[in-house]
Amino acid sequence: MEENLLERITDLTLYTGTYGRKRCTCSCIGCTQESYGRRNEDFQGTMKQIDIISKKLPNLKTVYFLGNPDVSVDTEFCNLASRKFAQEGKKLMYSTSGYNAMETLKKLLDGIDPQNVESISYSIDTLDDEKFKYLKGNKDISIEEIEKAIQYCNDNKIKVKIQPTLWDINQDDYKDIIQHYSKKYNIDWFTFHAGSFEALQDRKVPLKHIRPEKWRKIAREINEIAKREKLKILVPKIFLDEEEYKEYKENAKLYCNNGGCGMQIWMQKDGLKATFCPLLAETRANDIVFDFEKETPKLVKTNNECLVCTKCIDDELKKQSTNEFGIEFLIQERKLYNACRYYSYREDYR
Repeated sequence: MEENLLERITDLTLYTGTYGRKRCTCSCIGCTQESYGRRNEDFQGTMKQIDIISKKLPNLKTVYFLGNPDVSVDTEFCNLASRKFAQEGKKLMYSTSGYNAMETLKKLLDGIDPQNVESISYSIDTLDDEKFKYLKGNKDISIEEIEKAIQYCNDNKIKVKIQPTLWDINQDDYKDIIQHYSKKYNIDWFTFHAGSFEALQDRKVPLKHIRPEKWRKIAREINEIAKREKLKILVPKIFLDEEEYKEYKENAKLYCNNGGCGMQIWMQKDGLKATFCPLLAETRANDIVFDFEKETPKLVKTNNECLVCTKCIDDELKKQSTNEFGIEFLIQERKLYNACRYYSYREDYR
């Protein structure tokens, strides 16, 4: 009997509608949702769709709300959906830019027991307020206001995660971010992401991907800080040396090949659309996105080679690779290989 991949799912990342950047509270210059929002009709998800999700994912334990594409966009609906999931015993997680921080937080958590909230992630990419506003594309967003919301979470025993995205413009800010939030607010959970270009193809974006040797240095130093300070910090090791790449090729069980415990769902007017890999969905939607209600989950067949990682880096960096495809780099007579972003987070998806 063929395995029902939906029965594997314990963790859901949920876009509660489809607006993309068109109605988002920020206009992040590296936004990956603008591309998706432009391809689909504006739509606010419904509670009927929430019921369908609950029924089709019998082993779901945690719902991670990304909103429209931020919980500050459709906070009231996120709250209604949260109440429904909480009543079913599911844990709740939220990700937000931090726009309208306290007002959004109180609306989001209205009527919800803080014990049901596993975490709230704030996307703080720098401590420089002007650079922060620039990256978010919004002069009204404020680190000071976000930190009031973080303190509110601390006072109510709600776990906070800081989730920076690093580009060339803020590539040296990671130490200050960790130091500030771990010392001042006792935050011990950070997830760093590499700025990604898969949804920014053919657009002029005033950002660059961090260069391979620099990214390895950042990842190494972050891991050293995590060990020394006893912090939980995730950072993808996306540029591998030859020994690491050999292990990767032998052992990688890619999400797009195998499915796994996590899934991403967009609530759309034409139905619920789901994927195991949101990055690949930006470049090969027909291969990886499926109708959650009607179709069998789609997996792609590869020889454990990521089909999207080369599109995650900017064109200038791609041209510096040995074949201009963005897979292999020769740096000071040392080869480095571009690998799947998810590989070093979860090396085995089964």
